[in-house]
Amino acid sequence: MTNIEAEILRRLNMWEHIQRSPTWPLVKAAEIRELSLYGGASGVWVDKSVTQLISPEAVAVSVLHTGKHYDDDYDETGILYHYPTTMRAGLRDTNEIAALKNAKLFNIPVFVIKDVGAWKTIELAWLTDFDDDLRICVLAFVGTRPGENTFDARTSIIRPPDFLFGPRRTSKVEVERAERDPQFKFNILKRFRGRCLVTSLDVTEMLDAAHIIPVSSGGTEAVDNGLLLSAGVHRAFDAGLWAINPRTFRIETKSRGPDAVRMKLSQVDLNQSSHLLNRDALEYRYEKLFIAGKRK
Repeated sequence: MTNIEAEILRRLNMWEHIQRSPTWPLVKAAEIRELSLYGGASGVWVDKSVTQLISPEAVAVSVLHTGKHYDDDYDETGILYHYPTTMRAGLRDTNEIAALKNAKLFNIPVFVIKDVGAWKTIELAWLTDFDDDLRICVLAFVGTRPGENTFDARTSIIRPPDFLFGPRRTSKVEVERAERDPQFKFNILKRFRGRCLVTSLDVTEMLDAAHIIPVSSGGTEAVDNGLLLSAGVHRAFDAGLWAINPRTFRIETKSRGPDAVRMKLSQVDLNQSSHLLNRDALEYRYEKLFIAGKRK
């Protein structure tokens, strides 16, 4: 048995063991440490004593999700994880990122630990994709095929309209809600190269993956149904205060509403970005929602 195979088996055994906890799916921090699932003091836990046999940078064992980022960073399918950025001396952040990426290189699962008050929840995940420029990666929970990448800028094409509509997963908490897919946000971040379409803002934590055809209207999470928008611009978009004319690729604002200057829409002519925009999706939004809203 190779070192890689032995480590995969070790982690799968750890996964089975932790699920036998009497309080599962909630777990106490002490149980996690006893199994060496997490060592604390960092967002990425790297147990070098065990995994340096696989690679000099070792292989990340787990990541901690504190919930400080947006809701669409985490759902039951996976997590959009932001690379660690701290003020610690040396190359610790760089080494942790390398160890995390090694999980994809060697196809070894990692554990995602989420804070739930005084308790923790744990998911077994596979690193499916990463982007060093955006400093983010996607960790898909068990059930998604490891190594699957749903977006490739070199081969991405405009899909026919039927890809833009379809049912969306829901999960029950106290009420039924539509899930937000971290992979969708990752794909949109890559498609628009981490910049807001309208303001050019490039702070990842302040950007949203917006649906052109809303989920409430049956819109899917196909990459052609998305725009990358800053949070405030996204809210104005969802409120029907502006839309993109699918024929001119120019932004139009709602009559009797705030104008583009007031909403800080710094780029109203989007022709240079038209290759990133799906005309069918824009037309649905413009005709069925924006123009219809004007008549009310």
